[in-house]
Amino acid sequence: MSRRGPLSASGWAVLGTSVVLAGVGVLLGYSMLVALSVGGVVVLALSGVTVVLRPGVDLVRRVVAERVTVGEPALGELVVRNTGRFAVPELLVVDRVGDQPVEVPVGRVRAGGRRQVPYRLPTHRRGRLVIGPFLVGRRDPLGLFHRAQPHGGTDVLWVHPRVFPANQVPVGTVPDYEGRAEAVKAGTTAFAALRDYVPGDDPRRIHWRSTARVGRLVVRDSVDTMEPTATVVLDTRSSVFDPDSFEHAVEVAASVAQATLDAGRSAGVDVRVVGEPVDPADSGVTEMLDRLAAAALIPDSDPLRLVEEVDQARPGAALVVVTGADDELVTAALAERRRRFAPIVVLRVVPAAHGPVATHRRRGLAVVGGHTARDVVSAWNLLVVGGVGR
Repeated sequence: MSRRGPLSASGWAVLGTSVVLAGVGVLLGYSMLVALSVGGVVVLALSGVTVVLRPGVDLVRRVVAERVTVGEPALGELVVRNTGRFAVPELLVVDRVGDQPVEVPVGRVRAGGRRQVPYRLPTHRRGRLVIGPFLVGRRDPLGLFHRAQPHGGTDVLWVHPRVFPANQVPVGTVPDYEGRAEAVKAGTTAFAALRDYVPGDDPRRIHWRSTARVGRLVVRDSVDTMEPTATVVLDTRSSVFDPDSFEHAVEVAASVAQATLDAGRSAGVDVRVVGEPVDPADSGVTEMLDRLAAAALIPDSDPLRLVEEVDQARPGAALVVVTGADDELVTAALAERRRRFAPIVVLRVVPAAHGPVATHRRRGLAVVGGHTARDVVSAWNLLVVGGVGR
C-alpha cells in the first residue's frame, strides 16, 4: 500500500485538468470552461472528505499460535468492529510481519456490526517477528484519493528453527579445573526460562518487565549451575558464516539442545549465543527455542568472542560448539579447555563451495561437520553412538 500523497493518479489528472480549464477559461473568457474547472475542484473536495475522516472502527488482532516452526502454517485473525453510526465501506488493511506486508481485504461493515477476517502469517524465515501496527487504506468511490492510517498495537510471532532428530548429549560428572569430579554445590543458580507465577513462588523472582508486558505475574525459572550439564554454544560471527549456513547452524544448535530437553533433563542443558543480550527475558524469551529464534549474525571476526563465551559457561559434562568455517585458533583454544568439559565436540556448518569438511578426533575432543543441518546432525548421531570421548 502506497504511503505517498493522498491523491491517486486519477486525482492528479482531475486536478491538472481543472487548473488548465480555469486558466484557458479566464484567458479566453469562456465561462463554461471556468464552471467545469470549479466542478472538478468540488468533486475533488467531496472525494477528499470521504478519506480524510478517520473511520469509526476498532481493529483487534488475534494470533492463533504465538510460536511455530519455520514453514509451519500460522494464522492471524482480524476482528473489525464498527463503532460509528454509519456503515463502513470496504477497507484494505495491511498488517506487517517483520518487514513483510500482508494485505487483508475487509468487506463492508454495517453500523454497530463486526467482521472477522482470518489471514495467513508468513513463516518462511526464522526470527522474533513483530506484527503490526495495522495500516488501514481507504479510497473514495471515484478513486481520486487514497490514504493509509495506522491502527492498533503490535504482537510478537516467534518462528522457531527446525529441529532434526538427534541423540542426547552425553552427560556425566562435573570436573573442576584440576580435572577432579566435584560435588554439587547448592545455591548457585542461573536463568533458564520465564513462567507464570504460582502460589508459593518467591516474590523476589518476579520479572517485572515481562509482568508489565503480558499483564500477569511472571517469574524467572532458574537452575542449579553446578548440576552436571551440557553446554551448547552457538557462534554468530559473520566471518565464519554466510546467511544460509548460519540458518543451518541455528538448526543444529536447536536439534542438539532439544535432544537433551526431550530426554527429561530440562536443567541439564545450557544454551549460549555469542552476542546475545545480557538478559534475553527482556525481549520476551520464555524458552530455549525462543533464544535461538532471535539469534542473529554479528559483524565480528575475532575468535576470542567465541572463546570468551565458552569461558563464561559453567564446567559441564559436555561442551558442544556450533560454528562455521575451520579456524585452527578456535580449535586449539577449545582443546586447552578439555579439563573443564568432557568431552568437547565442535560441529562445523560450512557452505558446499568450501568442499568436504575435515574431521578431527583426539582424546576428549572431536570436530565434525557438514554443509547442511541434516548432514551435521547425522554426523553428530554417529559420533555419539561411537562414543564421543574415545
